[in-house]
Amino acid sequence: MAKDGKAPKNGKRPVWKTVLMWVFFPVGLFDLWLRHAARNYRTDITTKTAIINTVVFAILMLAYMVVAVVIAVRCGAGADVLAGFIVVSILLLLGLSAVFAALCTFTARTMLEPLKSIADKMDEITAEDMSVRLETHNPHDELGKLSLRINDMLDGIQSAFERQSNFISDASHELRTPISVIRGYADLLKRWGKNDKALLDEAIDAISTEADNMRSIVEQLLYLAKLGSLRIHAEPFDVAEAVADIVGAYRLTVGNKRVTCASEERLTVLADKSLTVELIRIITDNAIKYTADDGCVDIRSSRAADGGVEVVVSDDGVGISEEDLPHIFDRFYRCDKARGRKEGSTGLGLAIAKSIAETMGGNIRARSVLGEGSTFTIVLPAAPPDESGALALSAGAKQTGGKAEKSENKHGA
Repeated sequence: MAKDGKAPKNGKRPVWKTVLMWVFFPVGLFDLWLRHAARNYRTDITTKTAIINTVVFAILMLAYMVVAVVIAVRCGAGADVLAGFIVVSILLLLGLSAVFAALCTFTARTMLEPLKSIADKMDEITAEDMSVRLETHNPHDELGKLSLRINDMLDGIQSAFERQSNFISDASHELRTPISVIRGYADLLKRWGKNDKALLDEAIDAISTEADNMRSIVEQLLYLAKLGSLRIHAEPFDVAEAVADIVGAYRLTVGNKRVTCASEERLTVLADKSLTVELIRIITDNAIKYTADDGCVDIRSSRAADGGVEVVVSDDGVGISEEDLPHIFDRFYRCDKARGRKEGSTGLGLAIAKSIAETMGGNIRARSVLGEGSTFTIVLPAAPPDESGALALSAGAKQTGGKAEKSENKHGA
């Protein structure tokens, strides 16, 4: 039995309720018979309800009549009077039981009619058509609440099914292109390219490029699938420091592009650090990819108005049109198909970024002007004050310890 006195999760009744029911023996016996009848009589609920209630009613009426006969005997009633009373009582018992059975049947059938409607509607739902929903006549009773819950569940299932279907369709389409290119160049080499050095080099380069593209698509698909069941290791850490490290690494690889960083001190978030770094890198990669050689990418972190922490990545690149902006976080969506494929884009980066942000309890939004640049804002949950303070003390202790260690080393040298 559960410590709080409630029924255990396995569905068994708590011991104290069982003892209390068998102390009052008729109650326990009735409960045992009721459970047996509900499980073993293979008929509909309406018939079961009518039979059980009628039997209970007949037993109570019979008990009442027996008590009445005993009282009449003690009061000295004659045999003729008792015989007539017993006959009338039996007829009354049979008549009232029949009326009670009819009323129970009518009431149960009326009350349970929505269940038949639910069963009929459920039969209409198939994988090809999941748009059917249950009718909710009275949302305040148990069956109405059940219908609402089932409709909500069907909405979620339909949404997930549509996403899965679209995902499979998009993935098949994206993988079909590199496979076709590889197959085309393979056939070309088989027919004419064996002795043509220029054609051989062109085919090898194309096959290598498309193979890398396929590998990138598969890796990102696997990453997306893993995000659905990924266990988040949330910990407090300074996101400003993480942003500074990311920017420092990019400055060595972006050529003439400028990557700047500006952050407040000690912006402590409660999130998975490795996923947060991956999230910021995806957005930064996207900004650098679509920024000109002499352009600038700026990353800033600050406190959000709602108490969280914002990481804002801005660029002065090509920007995104108003028509494309609402769809940029959809899987396999590319604003410019030709340019995206040329740049090595799979259309999965921003979808992964959004999934990471939502998995950690944050969100991501974008605003852009075509030809002027884009701004992506990542919002992450801030760490509670006590954890933030503990992190600051820990960082201070590490810094002090590091200085002391350097001092000792210098002294020893």
